[in-house]
Amino acid sequence: DMKQIIGLLCLPAILLSGGLKSSLLQAKKQQKPLMVMVTSDVCRYCDEMKDKTLTSSIVKKNMKGFLFTTVDKDHPEAQRYLFAKKEFEIAPTIFFVSPKFKIVNRVDGYLKPHDFNDYLKDTRAQLNMDTPSSTTTTTTLKSGTWVSDIDSGIDHASQTGKQVMVFVGSSRSKWSKELERTTLKNAKVKKALKSFVWVKIEHGDSSAKAYGINPENVPAVYFMTADMRELVVAKGYFGVDDFLLYVNHAKAQI
Repeated sequence: DMKQIIGLLCLPAILLSGGLKSSLLQAKKQQKPLMVMVTSDVCRYCDEMKDKTLTSSIVKKNMKGFLFTTVDKDHPEAQRYLFAKKEFEIAPTIFFVSPKFKIVNRVDGYLKPHDFNDYLKDTRAQLNMDTPSSTTTTTTLKSGTWVSDIDSGIDHASQTGKQVMVFVGSSRSKWSKELERTTLKNAKVKKALKSFVWVKIEHGDSSAKAYGINPENVPAVYFMTADMRELVVAKGYFGVDDFLLYVNHAKAQI
């Protein structure tokens, strides 16, 4: 429907109109792979996949070069071109189809950005697609300089070869303020975290939930790789020495 189409226009993949058969023919004509998202009218996780996973910066980067279309799981074209006759159809399911109409990969069910991105990278490798270049201008961030949203932090980390530290706090939390005011401003901590991009978000941030960052209490500090694989989580307030133990443990996991 129109709402669904408008919601997907922000994707870097080219959104095709028309039916699945038409999209397959366009993919063949343009010699580009087609990404097909199988949806359903009553599918909560289809919306989660569309609104959180497919709009994540690390996912959007690897979607470049794909054509994109959606089809209802009960549509005759989905049954004909995608699903085997005795196969149980679930939504969402995402198929990656080569220009020669070969299904090279598929994702069954909802996945968070990091997990889905692994499928994307594997698919790109199978299709011999080049690594997508980033158009974002890299700026130099000093250790201790905060980035206010996760996607910007991921982009910067990916371009600079750094990792990501996500500080989840609250303006109403005494210990959040204390951790930021003391421990995170300590010279030894800043030096130890030079290889991390610092991201600060408020507790309950909706974009963070897509990456599994949703602690019950604050403060909480998540140490992640640039592709958002969790290294270690420091939950609560910590002094300098104890916090450095978490930093060093995170570095050892890289």
